[in-house]
Amino acid sequence: MMPSLRLSIVIACALTLFAGSLRAAEIHLSTENTASHFQTRFLEHYAADLNTRISTHHFSVLHSAQAFKDRDVAEALSGGRVAIAAPGIWHLGRFAPDLNALLLPGFMGLETQKVRELVDGTFGLALNQSLEQKLKVRVLGKWLDLGPAHIFTRNQVIRTFDDLKGLRIRYAGGEGNALRLKAMGAIPVLIPWPDVPDALDHGEIDGLLTTTSTVASASLWDHGIRHAFFSHSYYPFYIPLVSLDIWNRMPAQMQTTLTTAWANMIDEGRDLAAQDQKKSIEMLIAHNINIVEPDETARRNERVLLLAHQDDMANTIGISSKALQTLEQFAGQ
Repeated sequence: MMPSLRLSIVIACALTLFAGSLRAAEIHLSTENTASHFQTRFLEHYAADLNTRISTHHFSVLHSAQAFKDRDVAEALSGGRVAIAAPGIWHLGRFAPDLNALLLPGFMGLETQKVRELVDGTFGLALNQSLEQKLKVRVLGKWLDLGPAHIFTRNQVIRTFDDLKGLRIRYAGGEGNALRLKAMGAIPVLIPWPDVPDALDHGEIDGLLTTTSTVASASLWDHGIRHAFFSHSYYPFYIPLVSLDIWNRMPAQMQTTLTTAWANMIDEGRDLAAQDQKKSIEMLIAHNINIVEPDETARRNERVLLLAHQDDMANTIGISSKALQTLEQFAGQ
């Protein structure tokens, strides 16, 4: 099916949902990740569960950016052109600037459970409320983990953080990611995920900032990735969003079913993320990807160096003083 025709179908479905109260229709969940990515598999599991509970509608996942790239899906949700999506925090900071606090150096290398404590608490709740107000969406519940983000390269072996200087490193979004890469001496290059394999094939970038799960799900070793530097640069999450226009046309019982089903599955989804990270590392090794992991001292020293730029980064991005203070208190800076 041609992309333009597929998009027309998605919009037509959304318009059907718009017509007064919610009528029977296909309800799409959009993601730009591939079919094998754990996030896609989790969303499909969620959709399947909803289909057992809601007989009046059918839920299905459009993966691999069949509907929208994640950089565009927030506006699509806001305009009711798609019903449900779970874009990454790096795509949402331009709508809720304080989300960018999670991309600052203060979060480098923090343990999974510690970061979850912050986003599951009052700080995360405030971010959810900001997104709901700015985007006309409803946050379904707790965020889905992606796992720690690292640096992956084609030809250059990265043995220390200094080796990143001068390299063209792709990032998915988030001004905080760009500023952090610049502070490390790299050249940040913004490229949407669906275009990454082609960019690697044509040598447009030297590497990318992403997770082991994402590299494995797209078999990026087939596109020249040969080295991994486990930098623990930041901890990405996906935020589950529903178009508010569509949400408001759902019966209250259906709304409850969507939120309850997500709540019942999110811990399993987070476990799946952790398991997938481990399996993906095994796949990297099996495909002869050279892995370098700096020790705790090296990571701490790099974090301290970058923290000297954190206030300037926060001011550039527009992060509130309250959010920055919360981050600094939480991370013990």
